[in-house]
Amino acid sequence: MEPTDQQNAHHPAIAADRHVINPDPADAPPPWTADLRHLLGLSAAGVAGTLSQTVMSFVDYWIVSRLPDASAAQAAVSSAGLVYFTIFGFLLGTMLCTTTVVSQSLGAGRRRDCSVYGWQGFWISMLYGLLAVLLWPLMPSIYGLFGHEPAVQEMEVVYTRVRLLSLGAAGAGTAIGHYFIGIHRPWPNANSSIGSNLLNAVLTYGLVLGCWGLPAMGVEGAAWGSTIATFFRLAWLMWAMCAGPTGREFQARHTWGFDGDKARRLLRVGWPAGVSLVADIGAWAMFLVAIIGMFGTVHLAATGTVWRFTELSFMPAIGIGHAVSTMVGRSIGERRPDLARRRAGLGAGLNVLYMGLMGVVFVAFGEPLMRLFCRDPAVIDLGVRLLVFAAVFQVFDAVAITYNHALRGAGDTAWPAVVGAVQAWTIMIACGLLIGRLRPDFGSLGPWTFATLFVIVVGLTFWIRWRRGAWRSIDVIGLQPESVEIAAEARLPGPAAGA
Repeated sequence: MEPTDQQNAHHPAIAADRHVINPDPADAPPPWTADLRHLLGLSAAGVAGTLSQTVMSFVDYWIVSRLPDASAAQAAVSSAGLVYFTIFGFLLGTMLCTTTVVSQSLGAGRRRDCSVYGWQGFWISMLYGLLAVLLWPLMPSIYGLFGHEPAVQEMEVVYTRVRLLSLGAAGAGTAIGHYFIGIHRPWPNANSSIGSNLLNAVLTYGLVLGCWGLPAMGVEGAAWGSTIATFFRLAWLMWAMCAGPTGREFQARHTWGFDGDKARRLLRVGWPAGVSLVADIGAWAMFLVAIIGMFGTVHLAATGTVWRFTELSFMPAIGIGHAVSTMVGRSIGERRPDLARRRAGLGAGLNVLYMGLMGVVFVAFGEPLMRLFCRDPAVIDLGVRLLVFAAVFQVFDAVAITYNHALRGAGDTAWPAVVGAVQAWTIMIACGLLIGRLRPDFGSLGPWTFATLFVIVVGLTFWIRWRRGAWRSIDVIGLQPESVEIAAEARLPGPAAGA
């Protein structure tokens, strides 16, 4: 059962937020402790949601590792998952910016607009999903370019084709989930993620290994489990959006139609973030599939396993980043850039602390961690060394994640997209490919060196961009002078006047 508005009023994070809203720039800002409590409250739901997604990835990976040809299955799921997310990346990055327009609308007191933006994400995603199905015939040719073993290629093609069926639903679920994050009620998003991942775990186990009367489908079963769970989550979120007091307050049952102006505003701020995510995920996919793939299945399996452990670090950090994004966006809607700056700094501190500790764990417990998934001594030995590289860039990754989300909350998405893409493809891909060709005796350690350097550079870059403050001059939702007075109504229960 989702928390009601009455319950939210007594929740520490939500209650604290009622004192955070301050439409008059001349007024003193709230204590930083109130911001920290609110950030922790929002982050709890964000971390729960992203961590459940990480657990789903871990579960899928662990289940396919039970198959007879475990190394091939692990390599196929890792590379096919990255290719799928490369295709999904533009839509995903665009829909993540639903938080930007919704949170800024909330800060400006435009509650009806919040649900309008949520629905525009739904319609845009469904159209994108229909177009993505056209890629089905191209999958064998795409994987044929990478030169993987035939058995691995066959599993990669099947897995990606099945996952493409749920791409539109995944984007729509992201949009509506981030609508809830944007209105500072993130638990429906988190709860739907947890529920769908539990369903995915059961379905994947049964369909991969052939349990409980279900057919044994191998890697294809993992794809079907994820696809069914994705549609389940979308249905959950749509019900939560339209039902109960929240549905009435934001009038979600009456704003479901297409709105060209709101769709354009969402796409305007979202498409650079989508391009950025495509470039980022595509770079990591190229890194794993093409560059690491040059060195064989052992290197693919070791890198794929290390990637699973880095997910345990960066996915919760992304959950905190979502909280930073919506707090920054709401501050912009309230015309309080001073609060936006302070709230981003608090989020950066939390992420640096968490990811720094994870880096220590990677170094101290490398071999036991690898043995959780691997039985091949060569894969374990290589993975232990690769975890050291991952440990080195944890703090810089925390900075990059936090300030990328802060910039997104402020609507500054184009500059990070261009600069981040250039850095990824020059430092990690071009240099990684070059060292792989010139010094193959280094194995995957050579490309991993440049991947580490890339994360360090991009973290410092995003921090400098935020500090320079170009985001202060960006107007995403068309703020007017009267928005300052309207924002005062956001402190009152019920829809804003005129909504």
